[in-house]
Amino acid sequence: MRLKIYYPNGLYFDKEVDIVTVRTEVGEMGILKDRAPIIAKLKVDKVIAKKNDEKFEYIVDDGFLHCDGENVIIITEDVKDEINPHEYLGG
Repeated sequence: MRLKIYYPNGLYFDKEVDIVTVRTEVGEMGILKDRAPIIAKLKVDKVIAKKNDEKFEYIVDDGFLHCDGENVIIITEDVKDEINPHEYLGG
């Protein structure tokens, strides 16, 4: 499946992945290919994606997720490669 992460400056991430793990307002969720369609509100937290032995990890600042079974699209206000403990995300 394809994971795309968009933020105000445009497309941040676009790759084929095997699994995506996110934290929604109701808890943590793992998404695999052919999952039933879903739309979810994300919390400030990590998005973890894996493809074979590669791992991609990003911090998103709230946002929304849409999955149609073939694509996972995340729209967020901000995305970072790593979190700075002295910087506040969200509110």
